[in-house]
Amino acid sequence: MNIHAQNVLAEDLFFFSRAKMNALADKLHESFKTAAPFPHVVIDDFFPRDIAMRLGKSFPGIDDIDWTLAGPGDTKHTGDKHIEKVATSDEEKFPDYIRFMMMQLQSGIFCSFLDRLTGFKHLAPDPNHFGCGLHSTGNGGRLMLHIDASRHPNKDMNQLINMIYYCSPDWDPSYGGGLELWNEDATECVTTVKPLFNRMVIFYTAGKSWHGHPNPVVCPPHMRRNSMALYYYTTDKGVSDFDYSNFVRWKGVTEFDKKQPIHYVKSAVRTFLPTFAINSLAKIARKTGLNGK
Repeated sequence: MNIHAQNVLAEDLFFFSRAKMNALADKLHESFKTAAPFPHVVIDDFFPRDIAMRLGKSFPGIDDIDWTLAGPGDTKHTGDKHIEKVATSDEEKFPDYIRFMMMQLQSGIFCSFLDRLTGFKHLAPDPNHFGCGLHSTGNGGRLMLHIDASRHPNKDMNQLINMIYYCSPDWDPSYGGGLELWNEDATECVTTVKPLFNRMVIFYTAGKSWHGHPNPVVCPPHMRRNSMALYYYTTDKGVSDFDYSNFVRWKGVTEFDKKQPIHYVKSAVRTFLPTFAINSLAKIARKTGLNGK
């Protein structure tokens, strides 16, 4: 039995150059470290054009695979996968070339690049893609402002760095969907990263790293805001300024954040209970199905 995929040919393979990635990290390190409101960097034209186009063209459409409805967060939404954010972390659903390139973004060379760029040492990828993978949002979809959970089930693994690569060809800035980075009190948007094609954003995701795209996307019906997302972890307890948490902290900041009673209860729990208690409640909610939006 042949267990190997045959759709990625040797001449199509792409591998990072250690020397080039080290040079890029050195060039951008200071920008990452000093960026406001928290460390981040935006890299345009990240992949060679032919590689980027292949990723964009092979990204699965809404009806191509069995997507999981992710929705916008702790708020009412349509439940329509053609509108709301959908996701898959199952690499067997990734198109072959995207699957191969996701492996490159978890390679030793890329992780060393992240170490050098961010100043954090021995960042570890997550080949199981807990909470990450492929994300796609349609016209009218959005994502509430939030601080990430540490998705890895191993409590020694603290999520420290997020990488998002935007892969929607012909995406126009007028379509919205910009990744907003807010101040630590979630009272002001400090900067917006437009989800332009072949653009990568890398950002620190511990602490009070409020981010999201809280306003609806306004793209044509045939287009979607597509991205590849990966998370990188540390076991060093001294580098993060936020306790391990397995729940997402959501924040309503727009007129579209309309809550149901359960959302007010969850918000109060997250605000007033200690982290360890919320972690336990979140675990119970997931097991019982009470964490639905």
